[in-house]
Amino acid sequence: MQQGETMETTITVRLPKPVYRRLNQQAKIFNRPLDDIVVQTIKRSLPLWHDTIPPDFEKELAQMNALSLAQLQKIAKSKLPADQQRKLDRLLEKNSEGTITVNELAVLDAVQFEANSLMLRKAKALALLHRMGFPLPLPNRKRNKST
Repeated sequence: MQQGETMETTITVRLPKPVYRRLNQQAKIFNRPLDDIVVQTIKRSLPLWHDTIPPDFEKELAQMNALSLAQLQKIAKSKLPADQQRKLDRLLEKNSEGTITVNELAVLDAVQFEANSLMLRKAKALALLHRMGFPLPLPNRKRNKST
């Protein structure tokens, strides 16, 4: 638990045996209690939420209200750099396989935070563009030639 988190709730969860084995394996590798590994895994899978967003980032999002149309469009179209995306994919795979190291977990946290931050910037830019009357982009779909 992080500082400031004082309340705990106990729940019972039925896990498939392969999931339990992987969690247990990680607990042994990192020499940590299984409960800690389960909580860490759940936290890692949750999206950023208001109480986890740093104040500086909240300020950055608020300042987006003053950006130009071109700036908002650029943010809305932005993507995680290819090398960062590859790193994220590789570390997520290692984490799901239970082969990730402690140092790699720290890198995964940082890269995931960057990816989630980008997603929030893009969402804010799209919301502002929509408020200005621009239609939200539709997902690119390959059309069937027969339709």
